[in-house]
Amino acid sequence: MEPDIIYQEKFAAKGFILILSPIAAMMFLVLLYHLLIETIEPFLTWTLFFLGMFLFFLILTIGFCTFSITMTSETLSVGFGIKKHTTHLTQIIDVQPDEVSAAKYGGFGIRVARIKGKNRLVYNTIGTKRVLLTRKEGKFPEFVFSTKNPEEVINVIRAQLSLIK
Repeated sequence: MEPDIIYQEKFAAKGFILILSPIAAMMFLVLLYHLLIETIEPFLTWTLFFLGMFLFFLILTIGFCTFSITMTSETLSVGFGIKKHTTHLTQIIDVQPDEVSAAKYGGFGIRVARIKGKNRLVYNTIGTKRVLLTRKEGKFPEFVFSTKNPEEVINVIRAQLSLIK
């Protein structure tokens, strides 16, 4: 039986949509141009290439167009439609607002950074504030994720942590 959902947030990752959807559309137009107007030889090879590129960018656009945060009494799951990261609440030591610039992470998306000597896993979107989790162990002792409501997320996590301890 799945535990009750304590907190849930879902929003459009507009940066991914703005960047990936025009590329997918361009690949589709190139495919149509190749099929209907000017073919390139070898025909099948180029058709499969353009079709593959169109499908690749379409899947990326669909997979990264939404960002969600779901917290139950046991876990916190954060991520994009195509890739999520789950942390057990018992592994969380601390939660606080993230003060590091997004530029320090190298932009938006799923990133790995080394900040103050610690490996940090980052799930970042454009135009949103972030929350920093410090965890007990693992390859990434720090986990940062975007949210539209950082104060609420921090308060809900702290309240849940106080119930666990």
